[in-house]
Amino acid sequence: MMESRMNEGDARGGRMLALVAASALVAGFVYGCDGQADPSYRGEPLMSVSGRVETGLSVGEVEVGVLWLTSGSDFAIECTGEANADGEPSACAEACGVVTCETLDAWDACASSCPDVTFVVSEVSTPSVPFLTGGVGQTTPAVGEFPAQFSLDILEPPPDEVLIASTTGERLAIGLFVALDPGGAPFRIDLSELPDYPEWLLGGSESHMLVYTPDGLDPESLWSQASGLVIESGFHLIALTPPAEADQDPELSAVPSGDATQISLRIGSPDGIVWPVLF
Repeated sequence: MMESRMNEGDARGGRMLALVAASALVAGFVYGCDGQADPSYRGEPLMSVSGRVETGLSVGEVEVGVLWLTSGSDFAIECTGEANADGEPSACAEACGVVTCETLDAWDACASSCPDVTFVVSEVSTPSVPFLTGGVGQTTPAVGEFPAQFSLDILEPPPDEVLIASTTGERLAIGLFVALDPGGAPFRIDLSELPDYPEWLLGGSESHMLVYTPDGLDPESLWSQASGLVIESGFHLIALTPPAEADQDPELSAVPSGDATQISLRIGSPDGIVWPVLF
C-alpha cells in the first residue's frame, strides 16, 4: 500500500492502516451485558468496551471476537519525493535537500514553495515484500442481550509473540473487532487467499479497532510517525474517521479512557465491509 500526496499538508494520521500488523491471540476475553455476573470472571479487566450490532445479513449463531493481524517482517517505511518544473528537474527543489521519512514534510513544503515547480509528489510505502500475511482470532460465548448489544472485558495483555517491532524499537499489536461463527474455530485467515474469505468471518467493525503497546508510542517512534498516534503503554480503543476521498485512509484517534463510545459491529458479507486495515 502506498500513499501519494500532491502539494498536501501533513497526512500522517492515515498512514498506519496500510502498514499495520501483529499476530496470535489475546487470552481472557469475557463477553456479556453490564450488570450480569459471568462464571468465567477472572479478575478486574485491563480494558472494557461495549458495542452495538447492525445486522445486514441473516445468519445463525454469532459471537464477537478480535482478529489480530500477522506480519511477515518488522515494521519499516520508505519515503520518496519528486518535484519538477514542466517535466524538468527543478534547481530550487534540489536545494531543499535529501528526502527521508524524517525530512519528508519539510521537503514537501520547501519544494511546493519553489516558484518554478509545477508538480510535487511525496510517497510513503512499506517494504517491497508483503507486510500483512494473515490473522488469528479469538472469541468466547456471549451472554445477555447479544447480539443487539455486547461488552468485552480484556483481562490479560497479549503475549510477546503477538507484538511487532519497528525499526525504532517500539512494539505494537493491532486487532480488528469481528463477528464470528463459533463453529469455525480456530479462526485463522490467510490474506493470500483473498478475496475468498473464510466462512466463519461474518462481519466486522468499520468504526473502531484495538491496539496494544507495552512500550507506548512517543512522537519520534516509527509507529507514531506512520499513524499520528502518541499513546501510553497498554490497550487503546482507536476510533476511525472516514476519509474525505475514497482512495485515502481513515483518520485515527485514541478514545479517552472511560469514554462511553460504542463500537459499531456490522454483520454482513466480508467483501462488503470497509475494513480499518486495507487488505
